[in-house]
Amino acid sequence: MDPVVILGGGLAGLSTAVFLRRPWLLLEREERVGGLTRTDIVHGGFHFDPTGHWLHLRDAEMKELVTGSWLPGGLVTIARRAAVFSRGVFTRFPYQVNTHGLPPEVVAENLIGFVEATAGEAGRELRSREPKSFEEFILRHLGAGFARNFMVPYNTKLWTVPPSELSAAWCGRFVPRPSLREVIDGALGLGGDQLGYNATFLYPKKGGIEALPRALAAGARGGEIRVRTAPTSIDWRARTVTLALGETRGFSALVSTIALTDLVALLGRGAAGVPDAVRDAAGHLRATTVTYVRVGARGQNRQPWHWVYLPEPEFQTYRIGSPSAVYAPLAPERSCSFYVEYSHRGERTRAACESAAVEDLVRAQMIHAREDVLFAEAVEIPHAYVLYDDAYGPAKRVVIDFLNGVGIHTAGRYGQWEYSSMEDALLAGRAVASRLNSAPE
Repeated sequence: MDPVVILGGGLAGLSTAVFLRRPWLLLEREERVGGLTRTDIVHGGFHFDPTGHWLHLRDAEMKELVTGSWLPGGLVTIARRAAVFSRGVFTRFPYQVNTHGLPPEVVAENLIGFVEATAGEAGRELRSREPKSFEEFILRHLGAGFARNFMVPYNTKLWTVPPSELSAAWCGRFVPRPSLREVIDGALGLGGDQLGYNATFLYPKKGGIEALPRALAAGARGGEIRVRTAPTSIDWRARTVTLALGETRGFSALVSTIALTDLVALLGRGAAGVPDAVRDAAGHLRATTVTYVRVGARGQNRQPWHWVYLPEPEFQTYRIGSPSAVYAPLAPERSCSFYVEYSHRGERTRAACESAAVEDLVRAQMIHAREDVLFAEAVEIPHAYVLYDDAYGPAKRVVIDFLNGVGIHTAGRYGQWEYSSMEDALLAGRAVASRLNSAPE
C-alpha cells in the first residue's frame, strides 16, 4: 500500500503526520523541518525566528498536547508589551484603546470618528450592511480618525495595497473591535492592553520556536520524514510524485502544505496536469514578500516593547520586533536583538532593507545610535501575506474545487492560501488527518 505523501514539513505537515493513523511520507525541501517555525542561531548566540512567532492556543485539546505532551514544562507565558510609535511618542497597543499621550487634536479626531461610525448619523449607512472592503470594515467599526491616523497607513504598508482594495474576509479575531467605554478609557489613560487575540502567549524556554516542530517530528509515528527532498512534478492521475534524479513515489493520498500556487505549478499541464482555467485562477492569487532584517546591537534594550507598529511614512518598516525584549535568553548578555520588517512584491533588495533597518531603528528610538549595531542581515519570506483582493475568493475557489475533485488535500497557511496562526496550522493538520483516517484506503 502506498503511503500518504505530505508536502512540506512546517507545522501543518508535521501535525498531519502526528495525527495520521496510516503510513505516511513527509517531504521537506529544506535541511530541517519547521518551515517558518524555525530558529537560526547566529553570531555567537543571537536567536532569530522568521519575525515574531509567539504561540497562542484556544483549542483545549491542542493546548493540552502542546503544553502537556510535546513541550511539557518547556514553555514560558509572556504578557504582551506592544506599542505604536506615531507623532513622536509611544502608545500602547492596541492603538484603538490607548490613544492617551497623543496630541489632543489626534485623540479628539479618533474619538469623534469612533462615535460617528458606531452610533452617529454619518455611520448609519455603513452599519446597515456588511463591509465591501477592509477599508469599509475600518470605517464601520473604528471610524475615520482611527482610519487616518493608524489603520489605513499601517495596513497599506503591511499589505502593499490600500485597504480599499482588500476584502474584510480575513479580519475576524485579528482586528480588535473595542467598545465605546474602552475607547474613552484609552483616551483618558485608563486603557489596558489585554484586547486582542495575542494579549498573552507562550514561547519555548530553550531552542526558540523551533523547539515545537522538533517535538512534533520526534513524536510522529508510522512514517518517514525526508529532508532536502522536494517534488519536481506530480501526476494526480497516476497518483505519483517525481523527485530529484527521477525517483518516483506512489501515494494513496496527497496532502499539500506548500504554497497553493507552487502546488498548481507542480501539477503541470497536459492530460495529467491542471485545466487552463485552474492555472489561470492560480495566476490571480497574489501575496506579499516580507524581507526582515535581523539586527544585533550592543547593550540592553533601550525600550521595553516586544514589538512596535510604525504607521507613518517616514519609516519604511511597518513593524520592529525585539526577540531579546520578549525573552532575554534569545540574545547574548549585554546585547539586544531586533527584526525589522519590510513588505513588498519584489521591488526591495536585501541591501536596501539592511540600510533602511538601521535608519528606522535609530529614528524609532529603539537604539541610541547606528554605532551600536553589530550586524544587520536581511532574509526574505515569499508568500508572506496573502492578498484578499477582489480576485482572491473566486480564484481560490476554482483551484480548491479542482484539487478536492482529484483527491488532493490542502492544509495550513500556504496550502490553504490564507492568513492564519501557528495554532491554525496545527488544527488544519489534525483536521485533514482525521478525514484521511476515516476514509477507505
